[in-house]
Amino acid sequence: MGRPPRRPRFPPRSLRSLILAAVFALAGYSPVLAHGELKGSSPEAGAHLRVAPRELRLTFTETPELAVARLELLGPDGARIALSPLRLSPDSNTVMISTIMGGLTAGTYTVSWQVAGADGHPVRGTFAFVIAPGAQGLGDPIAPMGVVPSRDSAATHHDPVSMPTSAQGFDAESPAYVGIRFLMYAALLTLIGAVAFRIVVLRLVQRLSDDIALVRGMARRAAAVGFGAAVLLLGSALARLAAQSIALHGNRGIGDLTLVGTLISGTSWGRTWLIQVIATVVALVAFRVARLDRASAAAWSLAATSSLALAFTPAFASHAAASPRLTGLAIVSDGLHVIGAAGWLGSLLLVLAAGIPAALSQTEDRRGASVAHLINAFSPTALVFAGIVSLTGLFAAWLHVGGFAPLWQERYGQLLLAKLAVLSVVTLTGAYNWLRVKPTLGQAEGAVRIRRSARIEVAVGVLILIVTAILVATPTPMDTM
Repeated sequence: MGRPPRRPRFPPRSLRSLILAAVFALAGYSPVLAHGELKGSSPEAGAHLRVAPRELRLTFTETPELAVARLELLGPDGARIALSPLRLSPDSNTVMISTIMGGLTAGTYTVSWQVAGADGHPVRGTFAFVIAPGAQGLGDPIAPMGVVPSRDSAATHHDPVSMPTSAQGFDAESPAYVGIRFLMYAALLTLIGAVAFRIVVLRLVQRLSDDIALVRGMARRAAAVGFGAAVLLLGSALARLAAQSIALHGNRGIGDLTLVGTLISGTSWGRTWLIQVIATVVALVAFRVARLDRASAAAWSLAATSSLALAFTPAFASHAAASPRLTGLAIVSDGLHVIGAAGWLGSLLLVLAAGIPAALSQTEDRRGASVAHLINAFSPTALVFAGIVSLTGLFAAWLHVGGFAPLWQERYGQLLLAKLAVLSVVTLTGAYNWLRVKPTLGQAEGAVRIRRSARIEVAVGVLILIVTAILVATPTPMDTM
């Protein structure tokens, strides 16, 4: 028999187009208002007061994390006025309070604030008020012993009233942060996809082919890909911690272990980050053991457990955690969305990187059949996982968009439509596989065609992840209602 035709490389022109589209998506993205908003304050913005205020009360659309909240009051001469540690109102956890400790004089005062909600996205702003000459209570400082902070007080915070002095333009919407989140999602979907490929797809391959050696070869390659994904996920987690610290604290967040420790231990974002790191390390060890084929069943079970935990960690740093309604269901849906995407696109990457190479490493008379068994096993699982993505995506759209008009009137809706448009390309590729590629499975030509279409689908998946990395930091229409 003649040599099988040479496997074509991914079309260079298409690759360049996708890379350029990714670059433009990141470079052309402009920061927008973050999730939480300041609903009101006392004193109000622009108020002219005839009685000197004794405290600052800021009401937000979501509960602020006091561990990373900052509040600053500047007097008419630009000097900072002493404030008490921040605390939440006993009547509402969306109201942040600080008692004014220093004496006040007549003039214009500027309030600068910064908070972050459960999703960790920093929000900041300023407003001013005026104290009229001769107002009551001028020059009367408040005795510190008169302040009784609540149990949520920021009394132990590192310089709790100090605002970031630089890097204030860097936040969750910044292109660099978007890039870090993209790496996280790419690594996460690949890691979970490796587990789904081993536990779901390869079990079907074994039933179809009854070739234990083929399945083990694919499994070892999948473990190697999963190991690499775990390394990348761990690196992106460290980069995300640095980015989050800078976004909240400015340049002070670089190298200040006190601020970093407070971020990890004192916020929902930080505790979720720690869980992600621990689960990633566990997965790293599990994939390493599976690569050596020592007690691989137990290793894959451990990898599956850690993957399940990892699938739900993004929900706690996205719109799901900050959802004002059905928060628990939103988090569950978000986790299932990640599992569906990993089982679909992540497993597709494993088909390309582990399954097909293992099938083509066999003898020439078995290559075509092995590739056919692999694709016939992957196709039904991909359909199920894609269905999960669709259902959870529809639920998220209903929860966060709230109507049809915001789909084209709001930036979040426009990005969501862009994501759906890119997903349609994957759907069209799947139709091509069904009509043109599947009939050729079992032949050398079928392996060439399936590798070509799989590469295109994975490349399109990269664009989907870029849009997703932007989408999770974009305010939803429900945030601004």
